[in-house]
Amino acid sequence: MSLEDARQRIKLLKHFDYSLALFESNYKELMSVFNYMCDNRVGIELFAIINSWKLYECQKNLGFKLHNYVCAAKSLVDHSRVLYTRVYKKQSINFGDYESEVKARFDENSLSKFVEFLRTYSQHEKLPTIISSLSFDAQSNDGFIFTVTLDSAELLRSSSINSLSKKFIYEQGDSIDIKTALISYHQQICGFYNWVKARQNDIHSEDMSLLNAQYVKERRKALKRFISTVPQTGYRGSIKEQLYEVLTDDDYKQLDQYSNNESQWLEQALLLIESEVNQKIPDEVKAYLKSQCSIQ
Repeated sequence: MSLEDARQRIKLLKHFDYSLALFESNYKELMSVFNYMCDNRVGIELFAIINSWKLYECQKNLGFKLHNYVCAAKSLVDHSRVLYTRVYKKQSINFGDYESEVKARFDENSLSKFVEFLRTYSQHEKLPTIISSLSFDAQSNDGFIFTVTLDSAELLRSSSINSLSKKFIYEQGDSIDIKTALISYHQQICGFYNWVKARQNDIHSEDMSLLNAQYVKERRKALKRFISTVPQTGYRGSIKEQLYEVLTDDDYKQLDQYSNNESQWLEQALLLIESEVNQKIPDEVKAYLKSQCSIQ
């Protein structure tokens, strides 16, 4: 197993994380609109006769967010399929239970197929009609229940609908509580990719060991070069800039919480460097760096 092969595999896995993050971001945006529209105070306002235009704007915005989410879901499915082919099938790396899990969780799942159908419908036919309703419920603390649904009959008229999607729609009755359906779908997706991540941690343990060993080696070299130049006369920038050779972007991100106190930032940066490279920084270097800190 070569270091470069391991690096390329892990690079593909990390790139896939962007698709997961996009999917999650679209879900949060979609749920924020659902939650806003179903809020008791907002709901009462939206259903006031003089505010029908506000209700329409909310429904339109929800349609946009729904479109983005189901498209992100399909992109995630497609990216996952490509990743499996490139990393596992073509390289003959055993991930034997992947295809059976996909089949069991999605290929034969009516909810999953319904969401795929919504993507096709939204992209190639039209955004589904959003129906908002208000009803009184004596059992509710607020007295009112606000729901957002899709019309089953409208969707069933689509020429692109498949049998499993029909099955799901028929099971919902005349209307589909779309928020409840998508929450359930999202939980299914997250459960699957949590399983995938756990399996990948086992499958790629050697890849990660190779990369981690190389990472520590490179960090130690960078630290050695840095130590050899300290102290050095002449302007070297702020204390944060001086350490750019031995800190990564992730390190700077982690240290940002101390950005308002340079001495504390440096203290935490030195601890971080020593823990990551498993090597102690000479006391004289620490003393020099501390002397460069601005007075707090």
